[in-house]
Amino acid sequence: MKPWTILSSKQVLRDQFMGLRTDRCMRDDGHIVETYHVTELTEWVTVIPLTASGNVVLIREYRHAAGVFTLGLPGGVSDPGETDWPAVGARELREETGYSAQEMHHVGTCYPNPATQNNRLHYYLALGCRLTGSQSLDPNEQIEVLEMPYTDFLEYGTLEVQHALHAAALFYTERFLTQHPNLRPAK
Repeated sequence: MKPWTILSSKQVLRDQFMGLRTDRCMRDDGHIVETYHVTELTEWVTVIPLTASGNVVLIREYRHAAGVFTLGLPGGVSDPGETDWPAVGARELREETGYSAQEMHHVGTCYPNPATQNNRLHYYLALGCRLTGSQSLDPNEQIEVLEMPYTDFLEYGTLEVQHALHAAALFYTERFLTQHPNLRPAK
């Protein structure tokens, strides 16, 4: 197999953070894929913020597309031109929660949905988090901030509403903590 050849491409939508592109492609076996939609997104960062006492800092917010409230991790999109992922994560953590971290550790990077999206998601474990200011939310954000023991958050699969990318954050974090047991939060 080889990557598909793009025969034509049409930009359907474009704004500051996302685009929708429709491609006409040819596979290496000659088959024509008449219509393939690609969501073009900026890169994202998700932060797993832990306090010195072993709590994870969580956010509760309404997610309009699904019509649900989620309990999960802070994070967001990079602004145009941003590529310093730990700085993006630290900024998102401050803006959404008012917390700052003493250390940022990269624990993983993935494609959230490579079938239809072209962006990557960078995960950072933020250690030594403490409240240092107030939230600085975007106009469309309403976020409640709370803490819970990290060991309780490991039971994420029991929540009524789960965010797949936050479940993945736990996978990357646990893999990292297995390799760096001295950084694991106290139970």
